[in-house]
Amino acid sequence: MKHLFIAACCCLASAGFAAEPFEIRGVLPWHNFLCGPTAWNKADYEVYLDNCEAEGINFIGFHNYTGGGERYATYVEPMVRISYRGIVPQAMLDNSLSCRWGALPLRLKEFAFGSQRALDVPRGAEAFGSDCSLISKTPDEHYRNTQRLMRDVLRMAHDRDIEMAMGFEFGVVPPEYFSLYAAGSCFFWLGAGNMVPNPCHPTSVELHRAALDDLLENYPDIDYVWLWLNEHSFLGVVVEQALGDPAFAEVFRRESGHFEEAQSDSERFVGVWSLEYIRRTLDHLRQKGSRAKLIIGGGGGGGQLPGILRGLDRALPEEVVFSCLNPDLGRTRQPEFLADIARHRKVWAVPWLEGDNQMWHQQPRVGKMRDHVQLAREQGLQGVAAIHWRTAETRYNFRTFARYARTSDDATVETLYKEYFEEDFGAQAAAALAPLMAAVDTANAWEGPQSPEYFAFRPDWGVLDEANAASRQGIIDAIDAVQDKEQTPQQRRNLKSFRAMLSFELLLDKVVRAMAPGWELRDKTLAENRPASREACAAALRELESAPVEELIRTYVSRTGSRGEMGILTSINQRLWNNYLLLKNYLQENTH
Repeated sequence: MKHLFIAACCCLASAGFAAEPFEIRGVLPWHNFLCGPTAWNKADYEVYLDNCEAEGINFIGFHNYTGGGERYATYVEPMVRISYRGIVPQAMLDNSLSCRWGALPLRLKEFAFGSQRALDVPRGAEAFGSDCSLISKTPDEHYRNTQRLMRDVLRMAHDRDIEMAMGFEFGVVPPEYFSLYAAGSCFFWLGAGNMVPNPCHPTSVELHRAALDDLLENYPDIDYVWLWLNEHSFLGVVVEQALGDPAFAEVFRRESGHFEEAQSDSERFVGVWSLEYIRRTLDHLRQKGSRAKLIIGGGGGGGQLPGILRGLDRALPEEVVFSCLNPDLGRTRQPEFLADIARHRKVWAVPWLEGDNQMWHQQPRVGKMRDHVQLAREQGLQGVAAIHWRTAETRYNFRTFARYARTSDDATVETLYKEYFEEDFGAQAAAALAPLMAAVDTANAWEGPQSPEYFAFRPDWGVLDEANAASRQGIIDAIDAVQDKEQTPQQRRNLKSFRAMLSFELLLDKVVRAMAPGWELRDKTLAENRPASREACAAALRELESAPVEELIRTYVSRTGSRGEMGILTSINQRLWNNYLLLKNYLQENTH
């Protein structure tokens, strides 16, 4: 397969595309939702890595949650175990019986209209998820089985000459450990959404070392350790209180001058806090004799990594790789100042194949992938790594990302879609559909509808405005008009699946609009602590029962094949179907 990649690069070069491949051409499949690697098994990783190899990908990274601020406090994943003084924190990869990230627990037998039959699950399973999640009963089993799976992934990646990183968020610990606070201790400070460990306190130091030791012990051949700055758990710390600890105050006095761009004392605090954790990580890796290289990463938005990156650059040795998620869920390109840092340090941009605010929707980003990767090349960055969850729905975005990570050309967005569609749907369908999809893509026309899996479901998920509905219907009409006798059976199936996704999005709009009146009525009467009128409930119930919910779910089932699509089908059942039944029950009870 490696020879195919080399041959492809040679052909592109001979055609006049002389740009060199990026040193790092990576992917970052993100764990948390069931539509991503959280639900993958070994066979799914094998198929995924084969596809990565074919596209010239040479790096894969993983992020492991160990808790967090606000509603993420209990979100602990078992790829990295922070075990300390005999405490083994609760951790698991989610399945359909989990109730994290706003999902409601649901057994397979409770799925709507027999839709569970579209899922690939072990015989006798009660839930959908990865096998290592379903077979594990205790925290120790969750850690052991998940880490065994990820060691297999590391081996399979290396077999394909793909380097691998395992990472976690520094200064974020499982909730069990905050009970170790001793009176008068400076183990942690209170933030707006979480307790924030003091990197100079002995307990914090030992917890951080425990995470690193577990990572190095379970993945001895790992190529990179990826430290992530948490999105918001450190927000709200009172800097004056933090400086009351003599050890941290001395670090702050010594290091705060690096962060001259800081817009506030709080941002300067985050810079020094991060620097101390990163330096301690470097020291520990050296003490352990690890060959793993260190990457730091984080969100690219306001109040996140960009505000402290220049200061970290001044303070840290050049061996540390810098990475940064593109801002605004990938809708915005990477910051320009990364080019300055890349002159003396390895810097990787992290474009988004999709944003996690639209997990039930198509997200055409072919133009963004071309432009963001091309910009990284112009900036002189050494690497690009694409974050994503789903695989089938993002395949055109991924192919574009991989193409421009390998080389550079002046292909238009329409040309790229035509190339992809000819392969997937046939020449006639490609000629009809490529201009339509290119227009949607370049105008960012489908960025409005929301389905944010990091929040609980509400009946505004999937609402389409008139233009969004019309553009989807227009593509459906174009598909229906295609009469291509040269299409292969697989191309016909591909086109049918593409059409089904468009139909699903139109049906979702109708279903949530039918749910909204009853939902709003229930919320209003509960908030005002008064009974709902029978007449209002009866009217809302009639509206709810008019929703094409069965057609919606059967339409999505008709296109469910990939593991990610199975995860979305599960989410539709957990969130929409569960809430549909709860709402229907409420309205029925208040009608009689």
